[in-house]
Amino acid sequence: MAIETFNLSIGQQKFFNNGRILLQALPNLESAITDALSVPCNLTTITRKPKNKPSYQGITAGSLNKALRNCINTIPNINGETHVENGIFFHTTKEGFDFSIYDKQHNRARLYNYYLGSVGILNGDTKIENIHKKLKLKKKEWKQEIQSISSSLPANSDYIVEKKQLTVAGEFQFGNWALVYRDLFRLLNADSNPGIDFYIYITASNTLSNLISSNTVSYDKAIDVIEENLSIIKTPIWVIGLDIKK
Repeated sequence: MAIETFNLSIGQQKFFNNGRILLQALPNLESAITDALSVPCNLTTITRKPKNKPSYQGITAGSLNKALRNCINTIPNINGETHVENGIFFHTTKEGFDFSIYDKQHNRARLYNYYLGSVGILNGDTKIENIHKKLKLKKKEWKQEIQSISSSLPANSDYIVEKKQLTVAGEFQFGNWALVYRDLFRLLNADSNPGIDFYIYITASNTLSNLISSNTVSYDKAIDVIEENLSIIKTPIWVIGLDIKK
């Protein structure tokens, strides 16, 4: 194995469910994503020896995933690993979307209402205090925020915050080809609660696809699977096929 520098760029792209139209309603997102994915990256190379074929120098999916996470984190207001639990966005090591953009105040309101709102849950006042780690907050800071919200509301009332930002979720996928079905199931599940307004799916195309492995998710395979399931997928989607040059 060795580390070499490669230049990434968007090789192919396609939109579904009026994704191109909705992207225009997300100021600067297209240019921010394009710029973040069009940079030099240090990637780990590996010698691949396919059966009955000549050996060749490929790259590891792990190093590519790590590099892309670093690239995408340069975009303002973007969140890293994001999973949905009870209709609320959290950031822990639990598997979820690779990145997201959402209205954090609206998300906090949904969280408060789940635990302490007009319906609430049993022992919600105690349970809500113990989720500060999922929000990457100090317990004292989170407790003060809960008390601030509670003091401004009548007992057993919902905290109403108008959503002011579209919700974006995104995924990098360079693993086994069957994982595209799992990714779309996660999208369907999250789209019903709390709701995903725009989905970005980033995978490999052309040269990059050949350098990773033959049995991984590729741009063409992702397009085929999405087209087969458009009757149930209603979320606007932007599929990006990344390419690479040494």
